[in-house]
Amino acid sequence: MRDALLMALAERPMHGYELMTELEERTSGRWRPSPGSVYPALSRMERDGLIEADEVAGKRSFSLTDLGREAQEAVDVDAADPTPEPWRAGDGHGALRALPSEITGQARQIRRFGSPDQVERAAALLEDVKRELYAILASEPTQDRNDSGSAGS
Repeated sequence: MRDALLMALAERPMHGYELMTELEERTSGRWRPSPGSVYPALSRMERDGLIEADEVAGKRSFSLTDLGREAQEAVDVDAADPTPEPWRAGDGHGALRALPSEITGQARQIRRFGSPDQVERAAALLEDVKRELYAILASEPTQDRNDSGSAGS
């Protein structure tokens, strides 16, 4: 739990419920930690000096301290795959698994705090990305992808 929270908080400060939702998104719904596991872990991490809490809009928002950043960097030892261990499936697609939740977090920040122009630019960019992803899916698969897909058979 501690490592998963460190990895999520490395991206931005979040409150407890937001952390639970983020972890669920990162695991494509396979794991949704309960409040009974998240909040005690956050309390321990705060006591150990890894995180600090600030009151933001009536909620406790947690962020990493310098000690917490050091602990997070120690956890994130595999620079080739930015997906932390709890979310790795061993299929070599960790970056593709992690990126959507990172983008979702950034889009939320733009939606909440961005100017109308920033929101419009972000929406246009995401529409372009969506079209490009559909184009990739519509294209003929490469030989490498076919070989790797049949390797486990």
